[in-house]
Formats: sequence, C-alpha cells, structure tokens
Amino acid sequence: MYGRVTRYFKDRGFGFISGEDGNSYFVHCSKLCGEYIENGYYVSFKSFSNEKSDYNAKDIIVIEAPERKRKHGKVHK
Repeated sequence: MYGRVTRYFKDRGFGFISGEDGNSYFVHCSKLCGEYIENGYYVSFKSFSNEKSDYNAKDIIVIEAPERKRKHGKVHK
C-alpha cells in the first residue's frame, strides 16, 4: 500500500500515514526498517492489526522525499 506521512514526531518516535484507502495508519519508529521519514514523504508500507488498532504500518519504504526547507541558507535533503 502507498501513502503520505501526515505527521511524524521524531522526538516521540511515532507518527501517522494517510493511506491510499483513506485510512490513517499509526507508525512506530521500531517499524521503519532503518528508513528516515518526515511529514510529506510518500511511502510504501504494509498494514497490520494488533490489539490496539486495525490500522498500523510496518516495512516502510520511502518512495519520494521532498527537499527540506532551507535553514541558514543551506538545503537539507
């Protein structure tokens, strides 16, 4: 499944992905498989259920990562 990262709280280690099916999926940093994500990234993921929710994401792969905003004249990728 594909989706876009709507919110990711790096300091708290979790966030949410808006899936192509219209559902919002919870993502925890332990399910990133070494990937780095931020708000707005287009990703591929697998959905799974657990005792807390039917909408969780794992095996996240970044498909498209827009350039980050400029800080102090430097472009961060």
